[in-house]
Amino acid sequence: MRLPALLSAACASIAVGCVMVAGMAEAARAADDQPAYGPELQGFDYPWPVSYFSFTSQGEALRMAYMDVKPMAPANGKTVVLFHGKNFCAATWQDTISALTGAGYRAIAVDQIGFCKSSKPAHYQFSLQQLAGNTHALLASLGISRATIIGHSVGGMLGLRYALTFPDDVDLRSIRSGSRTGRRKACPGRASTPGISRN
Repeated sequence: MRLPALLSAACASIAVGCVMVAGMAEAARAADDQPAYGPELQGFDYPWPVSYFSFTSQGEALRMAYMDVKPMAPANGKTVVLFHGKNFCAATWQDTISALTGAGYRAIAVDQIGFCKSSKPAHYQFSLQQLAGNTHALLASLGISRATIIGHSVGGMLGLRYALTFPDDVDLRSIRSGSRTGRRKACPGRASTPGISRN
C-alpha cells in the first residue's frame, strides 16, 4: 500500500475514533444528567411533603415515610389511609389523593417498612400482621382513631389484615385487585357496593 493511501486510512481511523470518543463522552454526560436515587429514594420527589414516623420494631430503629395530605375542599372530618402494592410507593396514589382531598378527606399514604422512602432492615419479618401494627402505631401517633382503608394488590391484603386486627378503627374498606381487568373485590359476606365493603 502506498504512503498516501496509508495516511488516508490512518486519518479515517482517527476520525472514526474521535467520533466514537465524542459519542461516549456525550453518553456519559447524558448518564450524569439522569437522576440517581439512594436506597430510600433520595432524589425522587413525592407530590406532597414526606414525613417520617420513627419507632422500634423487632429490635430495630426504623423510619416509616408517609404523606399526610390535608383536604383541599371543606373538610368532612374523615381520614383515608392508602396501602400501596408490592411494587409501588405512596407516591403512586397521587391521583387518588387529589380526588380524595378534593372531596374533603384527609389522606394518609404510607411507604411500608422495606419499601421506597422507608427503612429497609436486613433482618425483618415482613408479615401482614407486623405491617398492619406498624401502620396502626403511625396513625395513633397522628391522633387518628378511625379511618377508611384503601388498598391495592398486596396493599389490599394488608388493608384486610388491618381491618381484621383493628375492626373498631375502620370505617370502610376498598380493595383493588391486582388483575388486569381492574375489577374491585369487596370483603365476602358483607353488604357492599362495588369496591367498598361497609363495616
